[in-house]
Amino acid sequence: MSYLLKRNGHYYYNRRIPDIYRDLDRRNNIRVSLRTDSRKQALRNAIIFNEEIEAYWQSLVQHNQPHDNNRFKKTVRIARQLGFSYKPLTTVASLPLAEMVNRIFATKEATPIQVEALLGGKDEPVLPLSKVLDKFWDLSKDKVMGKTAQQLRKWRVPRIRVMKQFIKLVGNKDLKDITKEDILAYRDWWLDRIQSDDKNPESANKDLVLLKGILETVADHTKPGLDIPHLFKKIKLKTRFKQKRLPFTTEQIRSLLQNPKLQNMNTEMYWFLFAASETGARPSELAGLLPQDIRLNDPVPHIAITDRKDRTLKNHHSERTIPLVGYALDAFKARPNGFPRYRDKPDNLTGAANKFLKENELLPSEQHSLYSFRHGFQDRILKVNAPDRVQAALMGHKFNRPMYGDGASLEQKKEWMDKVCVKPVA
Repeated sequence: MSYLLKRNGHYYYNRRIPDIYRDLDRRNNIRVSLRTDSRKQALRNAIIFNEEIEAYWQSLVQHNQPHDNNRFKKTVRIARQLGFSYKPLTTVASLPLAEMVNRIFATKEATPIQVEALLGGKDEPVLPLSKVLDKFWDLSKDKVMGKTAQQLRKWRVPRIRVMKQFIKLVGNKDLKDITKEDILAYRDWWLDRIQSDDKNPESANKDLVLLKGILETVADHTKPGLDIPHLFKKIKLKTRFKQKRLPFTTEQIRSLLQNPKLQNMNTEMYWFLFAASETGARPSELAGLLPQDIRLNDPVPHIAITDRKDRTLKNHHSERTIPLVGYALDAFKARPNGFPRYRDKPDNLTGAANKFLKENELLPSEQHSLYSFRHGFQDRILKVNAPDRVQAALMGHKFNRPMYGDGASLEQKKEWMDKVCVKPVA
């Protein structure tokens, strides 16, 4: 009994549906990757997988239920947790194949205690996956220094989600026992979601990057012998063409800001749109401004986007000053203290503003959003041929050449800002 099929150097479990089960499972056969190019390992995986499949068929008969894809996928997942990616004990895994087969079949009617005795039980975990995140938080304190509570939450939540998904899929195994098959199982799980739920492959790639970062950080410190580059080699998914966010044109901005429907916005959100239209700043940067960052009485009125101990910026290139012209100058004259309602909640602001603009049909297309103000600013400053260094200084981007001197002054920046001012000249 092996039910092995070799294709393109890899082994598959391949079995015709037995006649006695055909009334309930009408598929012609089952073919599932055994995730290995080793015949010896494929035989081991096939034995374990066959046990789970036969138990699945017997449950169909017992409950007189037809084959169900979701239940079958659960069976596949359990089999992978038991054998494909989870090795009970190295001593058992290295037993001669015949002895391993005898032990596995002996567990068919065994109690949990007997199973533990037959298969050797489990080694005492050194660092189970359920504890890896706690270790990761301790080792990543430098990465979260200066983050606000909101920023910290946004940083933590996706990593918590990824680890929960990974543990549910491969089991709460020891960090040192993570294998390439585990990472492939997580990748395959994402592939199923992409096909069934129309998820974007880019989301899967982001989660794979997060998972790699967590495991790599902890492995570097605990030295479990993991080859992280190998585990994640060629694991990235091919992504679809990504529809980019479209910029607002000058006329679209004027039409939007003059629309009477905006009067139904709360005051801070209303003036926020005016501030965003002429500065090119990120929503989170504008929302995080403190009163001392809004300098209306200086020779060149401007805002200062600064990195603080309690509120960090996206990167050090983001720290900059932006002259205030046109609609933005009007906005900060009306809101000299900024936008305190949203100061530590930029996501609340962008979510509420985008919802309002969509519900009131104020966006030119589905590809436009609040962030289109920033894209529009970039387009305008480019069209007037502003020097690259000035563009980078206004946008908060990296300037890809050696930096000499202090850069563009506020007066020089304002000259270019005046050329791209959206507010019509009175």
